[in-house]
Amino acid sequence: MATWEEIKDNPIKQDLIKKRAQIIRLIREFFWSENFMEEDTLSTWSTAGQEPYLNPISLNITNEKDQAQRFYLQTSPEYAMKKLLSVGEENIFQICHCWRDRESFGGLHYPEFLMLEWYRKNKDYFQIMTDTENLFKYISKNFGQEFLIYKDQKIKISEAWDRLTMREVWQKYLHLDLNDYLTIESLKKLVAEKGYQVNMNDTYENLFYQIFLNEIEQKLGREKPVIIYEYPATMASLSRLCPHDSRYTERFEVYISGVELANAFGELIDGTEQEKRFLAEQELRKQLNQESLAIDKTLLKALNYMQDNQETASGIALGVDRLVMLFTGADRIDDLFLTTLSS
Repeated sequence: MATWEEIKDNPIKQDLIKKRAQIIRLIREFFWSENFMEEDTLSTWSTAGQEPYLNPISLNITNEKDQAQRFYLQTSPEYAMKKLLSVGEENIFQICHCWRDRESFGGLHYPEFLMLEWYRKNKDYFQIMTDTENLFKYISKNFGQEFLIYKDQKIKISEAWDRLTMREVWQKYLHLDLNDYLTIESLKKLVAEKGYQVNMNDTYENLFYQIFLNEIEQKLGREKPVIIYEYPATMASLSRLCPHDSRYTERFEVYISGVELANAFGELIDGTEQEKRFLAEQELRKQLNQESLAIDKTLLKALNYMQDNQETASGIALGVDRLVMLFTGADRIDDLFLTTLSS
């Protein structure tokens, strides 16, 4: 842990903290130069995101009348940002703190971390891919860091990034056609054949990531950054289905040196469909013995309002601390900020 006592006598850690601040400034400068509006939404909400595999941190806040109300620290500002799009905002970004329970205290994770999210109204998610590539190149040029570094591996980012569909990734690394494994039954069989554990209550996503994390992820972005897009529709989350093939969804992730940095969507702008997905996620949370979370009805109204006005949107969430790790060569995410823990 980077405690005060450690930092005051360690010029290397002092330099990391300064570089983190410099990179955050460059992120803002990039989006200002692209005519984005910077937003600042609340970090505490009466409803939490429905993601089955994320654990929000709750707290009770008491008002001046001694009345307590339960709130959740945001795991992402996504719902708030979409509501802003629905009331007239166009290109928007936000750099904010997010919190997730049951995370490790170091390495690539920390319970509190800095998130960058940006959204474009009436633009597809290929524009977000271009934004992401341009952001990294802008930071590289102005930070004076030609290479991204992680675990002694140098990744040059000045060249055009690779873009591969998830189906192409499976063909490249597994020599398998993902089209043959889009049902839970077919995927269970493959996972078992590969010698991984299969449980009765496994979801498609559980099974998918047993293969992806063990056999693919660490190989991604070793020579230059890669964008992986078109995930199976059963992993749609908050994204819309691909118009050309409803078996896949408009979702992409960014990988550099085997590290996942960002998750992006061609956003689902359909409150009715989104509610169906939220209900399915509520049911999955029950199966996983997770806390049951109320659905954000205002978000559904906002999405329907955008749909009625024939508006679309695309957006992305990017981990700022992981980005800083790659630009500075830091080994652990917790080396980048002063903790409140004592030595």
